[in-house]
Amino acid sequence: MTTRAEVAEPPCVCGAQRRCGHDRPRPAAYPRRPAMRAAFTLLEVMIAVAFIGIAMTALLALHHTDLQSVIRAQELTRAAMLAQGLMSQAELERFPPSGHSHGDFNRLYPGLYPNYRWVQEVDQSPVFPDIERVHITVEYGPRFINSFSLTEFMRNPQPMQRAALPQ
Repeated sequence: MTTRAEVAEPPCVCGAQRRCGHDRPRPAAYPRRPAMRAAFTLLEVMIAVAFIGIAMTALLALHHTDLQSVIRAQELTRAAMLAQGLMSQAELERFPPSGHSHGDFNRLYPGLYPNYRWVQEVDQSPVFPDIERVHITVEYGPRFINSFSLTEFMRNPQPMQRAALPQ
């Protein structure tokens, strides 16, 4: 049989040679539940889902606005390209006849630009007889409510014959 003096007590966790009571559990003010795990409550999950829903709605609205901007930019770029093409044709004519003309792009580009039409106005300069103003407007979009205009002044490459001045 062993006596109490023969059993050596292990040292305390605080470093003392004998047990001082630091390793004993302290009574908790709020006892722990035995099977309690860390988790989110249903209310927390519902609030998180609501925030995600609001953020996704805002992102989708922003995406729609971005797509509309891209479509408008593409339409405007096409109108500018078509107006420049008509202006190049007028430059090739050198000195287009004065007047008003209009049409669509079906003859030049069959079936490619159904929502685009053009108007060309050529006016003689009242001050300089060898200068013309060529103004081209391309209308586009639903009901042709949008337009792009291009104006250029052209000089007749062949000098005009002036009447002999009286002496």
